[in-house]
Amino acid sequence: MRRIPPDQRRDELVAAAVRVIARSGVAGATTRAVAAEAGMPLGAIHSVFGSQDDLMRAVVQAVTDEERLTAEIRTADATSLEAALRSGLESYVDLLEADPQRELALLELALFARRQDPDGQMRDQWRTYYATARDLLRYAATLTRTEWTTPVEALARHLVAVLDGMTTTWLADHDSAAARETAAFAAAALAAHARPAHAGAAPVVPATQEAGRC
Repeated sequence: MRRIPPDQRRDELVAAAVRVIARSGVAGATTRAVAAEAGMPLGAIHSVFGSQDDLMRAVVQAVTDEERLTAEIRTADATSLEAALRSGLESYVDLLEADPQRELALLELALFARRQDPDGQMRDQWRTYYATARDLLRYAATLTRTEWTTPVEALARHLVAVLDGMTTTWLADHDSAAARETAAFAAAALAAHARPAHAGAAPVVPATQEAGRC
């Protein structure tokens, strides 16, 4: 058996668990299945994690720390705030189409975290979503020389709720055309809460912007 430093072994087992959950759900992520996926003996899991629940908690924490649902605003599409937001939301639909099993895994892990710790990790995970949604909204406004007339923190929460709904609805029906219509609707609704920025504001525009999962 190859010798693996403990930290690397832990990381590989967590990554293997995510892959198993993506295929088979949380119920299918037995210690035996995860060990087989990682190419390690069953004892390797017990040497790192005290129980299957400990492993699942580590997976949830890893997802909370690392999960990013990329919403990329293409500068060529940023002819207006509404167009910029629509570009970012449609890029999320692209992500759903590309890897639906991963999104299912993330939803299952979020529900697992909620059951295990009602006031803990799921709440923290969504707080990171609110923060990165806020960053996306601020970037879109800067890119299009506009400013928000409603507190951006409130708009970020609305954006997260829209994307949560888009995710679960798309996973139910795989209707990408309808999801893109929702993206256009949400972009228009959010853009209604903005106005042109004061003259003289000179935004710094990087090539692209990525925001965390909303």
